[in-house]
Amino acid sequence: MMNSLRFAGQTDVGRRRKDNQDTYICKQLWSDTSALLAAIDGVGGYAGGEKAAAIAKEAIERYMASPKGDTLTMLREAVVFANNQIVEESKKDLRFSQMCCVLTTVVADAKAQKLYFAHVGDTRLYRFRDGVLEKLSKDHSLVGVREDANELTEEEAMKHPRRNEILREVGMEVHRIDDPDFLDYEALEFLPGDVLMLCSDGLSDMLTRAQMQAILIKNTSLETKTEELIELANQQGGHDNITVVLAQNGQKTAAAVKPVTARKAEAAPVTTVDPIKNTAPFKTEAQRPAPEPAKKKSSLPTLLAVFVGIIALAGAAWVFFLKPQESSKGVSVAPDLDEVMPQTNGINIDSLIANAQRTPSKRLVLSREVLGTTGDTLTVAQAIDLKDTLFIESSVPFTIIPADSTKNQLAFRVAKNSRVRLEGVTISGFETGVQAGENASLHLRKVYFNQVAVPVSAEVKQDTLKDEEVILVVRKSKVPPQLPKK
Repeated sequence: MMNSLRFAGQTDVGRRRKDNQDTYICKQLWSDTSALLAAIDGVGGYAGGEKAAAIAKEAIERYMASPKGDTLTMLREAVVFANNQIVEESKKDLRFSQMCCVLTTVVADAKAQKLYFAHVGDTRLYRFRDGVLEKLSKDHSLVGVREDANELTEEEAMKHPRRNEILREVGMEVHRIDDPDFLDYEALEFLPGDVLMLCSDGLSDMLTRAQMQAILIKNTSLETKTEELIELANQQGGHDNITVVLAQNGQKTAAAVKPVTARKAEAAPVTTVDPIKNTAPFKTEAQRPAPEPAKKKSSLPTLLAVFVGIIALAGAAWVFFLKPQESSKGVSVAPDLDEVMPQTNGINIDSLIANAQRTPSKRLVLSREVLGTTGDTLTVAQAIDLKDTLFIESSVPFTIIPADSTKNQLAFRVAKNSRVRLEGVTISGFETGVQAGENASLHLRKVYFNQVAVPVSAEVKQDTLKDEEVILVVRKSKVPPQLPKK
């Protein structure tokens, strides 16, 4: 039984990047038949991606060091614990205020013939069985959701210009284990002969499933397979950091095991660390504090999604932010919110924004259906006012233009002391794209400016916008904040 579970992992910087923001976990867990695995990808474009990934790795390993009840619940708590550790660290240094990562983590138990996984973002988990490679995780990304819904072919998804836009991440805001829109989790079979593969998008964006299968089916060691997968990804371009973790159930006896397919199964764990507070102990489920209202995750892209509400994308767009994370058709506030945005043919942006701000998450998610007949262009007669806390996200790309370029010279106005996130919009034909007031926190991701004289106007100087992304904290101080770059 000593060799009933084999595993191997490796990470590589790739051919295009100067640093490696990926990391991984690949270690024996509580016995020689169980292992803790993870593929962790620091989000590029934000200062501290590598730091966030390192914090997540250390936190998950520490939390899972000894068994404390139900394995799946414990694994979920470990990810929540890692998330909240990153949030706490980000408060200590302005340079790392937006650091985060995405990850997939697994407990593989060869003896029980089960695997337990928790997943956030666009890292992936596959199971290779009888020559067939099956993707078990679902991507929390604009393109990944469409690919999983068969709206895009694998090849189209791999080449899509927006394939790196994620909808959920680890480390942007505090979460609880009962937050319905934070992570996916599941318990599944891990039968004798099964091979698990965890990887970052540096692999899945470069290799097709057929290419992966061709390597996994070879009669070589797991170490050799990881090396070959990474080498082929580099040969195909190596555009990003590449991480691969493999684990194989080598159990020779196939004891009858009930298929475990209960998604989101709950169990009462016995744990010693509260992943929310990081320290406060509670011994049993009965002693756990009553769950607080789940804080809606305003993930990078999620929060960014807030502003995409002003969009209309010509492609197929969807939003189901949490479960399927984007629904190609219905614009709605994440399904777990208290209110769901009514569908509308004519767009009243002010009304949509007002409705979104009455929800707990302060998030507005727009889809093609919500945008109605406007197609992929939204015409506005006056500046759109954004205030307080607002996260606008779009499931489809769109362009906003002025109704009269001689009169409307401003697209968005962010009120002072507000916190706003905007993602996935092209601002075209305005004198000024976004005007931010004093003490406002403005986060733009994948926001494009076309024929706009002043992309962002504020009371402090900003660095030149690069890579379609800028994070700006407007202060009275004469010294501008350092803007993280890809």
